[in-house]
Amino acid sequence: MTAKQKFGRPRVTDPRSEQLNLSFTTQELEAITQRARALGMRPAHFGRQALLDHEGRRTEEGGRNAAIAGIISQLSRLGNNLNQMVKRLHILEVGPPEDAEPLLRDIRQLIARLSR
Repeated sequence: MTAKQKFGRPRVTDPRSEQLNLSFTTQELEAITQRARALGMRPAHFGRQALLDHEGRRTEEGGRNAAIAGIISQLSRLGNNLNQMVKRLHILEVGPPEDAEPLLRDIRQLIARLSR
């Protein structure tokens, strides 16, 4: 190893060194946490995204992008669960339940809408 080689994470060029502390009631913080988790985000990232876009201005576009990212995250989770269920059905040599088709149709429509 040479003197210039370093291990670990690379340094961030623009670290987040400033803080804005906000106060919430227990119910408000729980609501924020639930919304963040529904989008597959941490509450701090959700709050930052809700307040700012990448240039530091309030934006509706940023919220829409976060919502799309959250929907994609939820679809990924649904897909993982669906794959586990199908694997189990194959092991048991059982066909798909009849009531699964409407759910699959809704998932296909949502994917088609997101891909536009």
